[in-house]
Amino acid sequence: MKLLKIQNSLKIFTDLKFAISILLIIAGFSSLGSFIEQDESVAFYQENYPSAKPIYGFIDYNFITNFGIDHIYRTWWFLSLLIILGICLISCTITRQFPLFIRSKEYFFKRKKKSFNNLPFFIKLPGNYFLKELILLKIHKQHFYIYQNKNIVYAYKGLIGRISPILVHFSLIIILFGSGLGAFQNFKAQEILPKGELFHIQNPISVGWLTSIPNINVRINDFWVEYENNKTHQFYSNLSILDNYGNESLEQTISVNNPLRYKNIDIYQSDWNLLGIRMKQISENKVYEIPLFPLQQNSKAWITWIEDRKEKYTIVIDQLENTFLIYDQDGKFIDIKTLGEYITKKIQLIDILPATGLLIKYDPSIPIIYIGFGLLMITSLLSYLPYTQLWILNKTKKIWVGGLTNRGKIQVEIEFENLIRSIEIELKKATL
Repeated sequence: MKLLKIQNSLKIFTDLKFAISILLIIAGFSSLGSFIEQDESVAFYQENYPSAKPIYGFIDYNFITNFGIDHIYRTWWFLSLLIILGICLISCTITRQFPLFIRSKEYFFKRKKKSFNNLPFFIKLPGNYFLKELILLKIHKQHFYIYQNKNIVYAYKGLIGRISPILVHFSLIIILFGSGLGAFQNFKAQEILPKGELFHIQNPISVGWLTSIPNINVRINDFWVEYENNKTHQFYSNLSILDNYGNESLEQTISVNNPLRYKNIDIYQSDWNLLGIRMKQISENKVYEIPLFPLQQNSKAWITWIEDRKEKYTIVIDQLENTFLIYDQDGKFIDIKTLGEYITKKIQLIDILPATGLLIKYDPSIPIIYIGFGLLMITSLLSYLPYTQLWILNKTKKIWVGGLTNRGKIQVEIEFENLIRSIEIELKKATL
């Protein structure tokens, strides 16, 4: 009795409606995760989803953080949904798709005339001593697999259309496995680094439960910005991957949407900033570094102040093009200078110190998910191929020919009509 109850409870995993409902729930939460930014700080959600103005009346930062909406794809309930869907796919494949495929490979004959009446299309032809051989020749040219037992013939083609649903389920399982793996083994880090810096990954934003941060050495060789119509068009960082002895293993220039990939680690160009200026005091023969401060109205413009003989000057830099603007202490514009020129008789600006923003990601599940989706697209197309069956019953005076298909019934019916017409034409030629 208990075994029967367990079997009945397990049948829910083979129910198509239950599997579709789980799939729709996963799709809904995935859409929510695409709409709401993932793996950001609490301050970010407090600023963008304040309690004073909740979206739809209830979505605020408290709702997002309490229910794990800020990291949907790593929550226990989302992973549980993936596991349930995986169990449904495996159960359906084993209990339905595999038996259906195995039965499709088996041949069975229709031995009675009345069994042809249940077929969607069939015809009765006058018997002829070579008619059966003519039909066999025609269907052989159409790539049917043929089985014959005396006067009875069974043929089929399109078996790939039967195995494709199994491969579709297998593709979905690969995607689910990759999605689950991504929740356990991944990390994302953000680094803001000046040109010439050698760094290790030290500022992780999110780390998977089973992930250890790799120890790689990266050097920022250079950084520059490309402008178009006085607007930032693209910015670049030249990076080198170094081994433990300081030898260069890989060198590459990255830009937005053109990352560096090294041992499944992707380094993206995400942002940039100016940290300061380097100036030389001629009289003292010393070099000083002075910080730059971003303007509130323009995040890509910076300002700083210097003093010489009690005279104060304001320096403004609005582009990383080795030029800067000089104002006096009253805010009056003085001149536009180029890097290397003297600000005053005793002060020379010799360098601008840029910093590059790098986003570092590690996710071994991405190739697995890509393989799964690629296989899914191919097998989904193949699953639309029709599986067609033909039966022939040869009697002394009559021959019954009938067919059945699971898809594309109109097309298969047209092919069946063309087959019969070609046979009738051959019969007329033979009787003349």
